[in-house]
Amino acid sequence: MKSIKTWILIGLLSIPIAGQSVYAQTINIDTFLDLAQRNHPFFIKEAMQAEIERKNRQRFLGAQDWVLSSTPTYVHQKPITTSAFAPTTLDIFTVGATAEKAYWRTGGRFSVEWSSQVTDQTIPDIIIPTIGRIPTGPSRLYQHGISVAYSQPLLQNKWGRLDRLEYELGKYNIDFAQLQALENQENFLLDLSIRFLDWALLTEQIEIARERLRLAEEQLDQTTRMRRANLVDEVDVLRAEDATRIAKQNIVLLESGWKAKQAELAVLSKSTDLYGQSPEFDLYALKRLPTADEAVSQLRLKSRLLQVLLVRKQQLEYQREGFVEISMPQLFLNIGAGLQEGENEFGESLGLDKPDIFISLAFSYPLGNRTALADIKTTDSQIRQLEEDIKSIELDLESASRNLLIQINELEKVLALNLEQIESARQKTAEEQKLYDQGRGQLTFVIQARDNEENAKLTYAQNAKFYHELILQHRALLDELLPSE
Repeated sequence: MKSIKTWILIGLLSIPIAGQSVYAQTINIDTFLDLAQRNHPFFIKEAMQAEIERKNRQRFLGAQDWVLSSTPTYVHQKPITTSAFAPTTLDIFTVGATAEKAYWRTGGRFSVEWSSQVTDQTIPDIIIPTIGRIPTGPSRLYQHGISVAYSQPLLQNKWGRLDRLEYELGKYNIDFAQLQALENQENFLLDLSIRFLDWALLTEQIEIARERLRLAEEQLDQTTRMRRANLVDEVDVLRAEDATRIAKQNIVLLESGWKAKQAELAVLSKSTDLYGQSPEFDLYALKRLPTADEAVSQLRLKSRLLQVLLVRKQQLEYQREGFVEISMPQLFLNIGAGLQEGENEFGESLGLDKPDIFISLAFSYPLGNRTALADIKTTDSQIRQLEEDIKSIELDLESASRNLLIQINELEKVLALNLEQIESARQKTAEEQKLYDQGRGQLTFVIQARDNEENAKLTYAQNAKFYHELILQHRALLDELLPSE
C-alpha cells in the first residue's frame, strides 16, 4: 500500500498547474511576520514592559543615597524655680545637620552630625545684705559639636540582606516581564500567521474557481456549437450559461474576500507594498513533526509558561529567605566619636577640644514573633501551591501537544483521501463528458460532475489550510514561532 505522502505526491503531480498569481510579486509568511514584528506597535509595547520593570527596580537603589536632614529649633521657657541659681527665663536656639548613608554590603548605617546651640538665660543676681548683688554668671552660652557614628547589625540584616531584598526581588519581575512579553508576542504572531493562511487559502480557492470558470466557458462554447447543429436542445445552452454565471459569481465573491484580507494584513504589517503582492505559501506541503514524547520532553525543558511559573517560585523562595531574616533577633553594635565645646564667647566655642566616645549594644526581639512566622508559613503555602500549578500546567501542555499531534497525523490521512476523491471526481467528469459528447448523457450530469470535482479540490484546500493551522498552533505551543533569546 502506498504511503500517505506518496498518494499526496501523486495527487499533486496530477493536479493541473494553477494559473498565474493575482500579482507578480509575492510575499512569504516569514517575510510578512518579520514586517509585522518591526512595524506593529504591539511588539514595541510588550518589549517596554521589561524596561519599565528595569527602571522601577532602580528606585530601590535610592536607599543607598546620602540622606541629609536638619531641624532648626527655638525654645522659650519660664522654668519652675527650685533654687536661687535657677534661671527665670530660658531661650534656646539650635541648628544642626545630619548626613546618613546605608551600606548594603554590610547592612550598617554611617552618619555625620554637626550642631550649634545658643542659650540665653536670665538668672537673678544673689543679694547678700551688707554686700549687695553678686552676679551668678554669664547669661549666654555657645555650644558647638561634630560627631560620627556607625551602627552595624550583627544578627538580623547582617551583610545587608534585608536592605537589598526589594532590589533583588525586582530582578525576578524583570525576568517575568520578559517571558510574558515573548509569550504575548508569540500569540500575536500565531494570530497573524493564521490570517496569512486565510489569505493563501483564498488565493488557492480563486485559482480553483478560475479553472471551473474556464471549463464552464468551454462547455458553453461547445454546447452553443452543438445547438447550432441541432444536436442538443436549447435548455442545454441555458444550463451551460447558468453554470458560467455561477462560476463568475464565485470568483467575484472570493476576490472581494481576497482583497479585504490583503488590506487587513497590509494595515497590520504597516506595509503598503503588500497591496501589490500575493501570498506565497505551499498549502499542500507536509511537515516533519517530532514524536509525542519528543515534544513533551521539549515542553518540560523549554516551555515559557513553565519558565514564568519557575521565576515566580524562585521569587517566592527568595522572599521567604527575607522573612526568615526578619524573624531573627535584632542586635546592633553602635560606635561613635565626637568633639564639642561650649563657651560664653562665640569665637572660643569653636575650639572643639572636648572629645567624647561611645560604644553600645542594642538588642530587641518580639516575644512569639508571630508576624514573621506567619509570613514564612504563608510563603511556604504559596510555594507549594505554585508547585502544584506547575504540575497542572505540565499536564495541560502535554495534553495539548498530544491532541494537536494526533489531529495533524490523522489529517494527513484525510488529505490523502481528499486526493483520491479529486481523482475519482475527475474520472467521473471525464466519463460524463464522454457520454454527453456521444449523445447518451445529459449536460446536467456533466455540470454536476464538474461541480463535484471543484468541491473536492476546495475541500482539499480547506483541509490543507487547517493542517497548517494546526502545525502553527503546535509550533507556538513549543515556543518555536518566537524562540526565547
